[in-house]
Amino acid sequence: MAALLATVLPGCSSFGTPKPVPQVDPNAFPANYRKQIATYLQTYLVDRADFRSSLIAEPAMKPVEQSQHYVVCVQFNGHNQHKTKAAIYLAGAITQFVDPKPGQCDDAVYQPFQELADETPEK
Repeated sequence: MAALLATVLPGCSSFGTPKPVPQVDPNAFPANYRKQIATYLQTYLVDRADFRSSLIAEPAMKPVEQSQHYVVCVQFNGHNQHKTKAAIYLAGAITQFVDPKPGQCDDAVYQPFQELADETPEK
């Protein structure tokens, strides 16, 4: 009986040991940001005019509240109305899509956002 307990107990002692939680970088670069935002906006935007002539900037570390996060600035020009929005990232995923705070998108260098035009919803 003692021999049986000696072989079983060592296996039990590691059974309850929690595995270490993998560390996630809160400021991981959003590598697939163009596709992520296009997919997100497909559900957010309902007016086809917003999808045409849209522009996007590359992710840049910007102040968000009391910390720094990647921010991607997006511009829409639907119905002669200019709109600028900011996608806020945490751990490589969009957490907010909001009006930018003063200065967040002022220095953004925009490029055509063809991925959004490709996601134009049918209406």
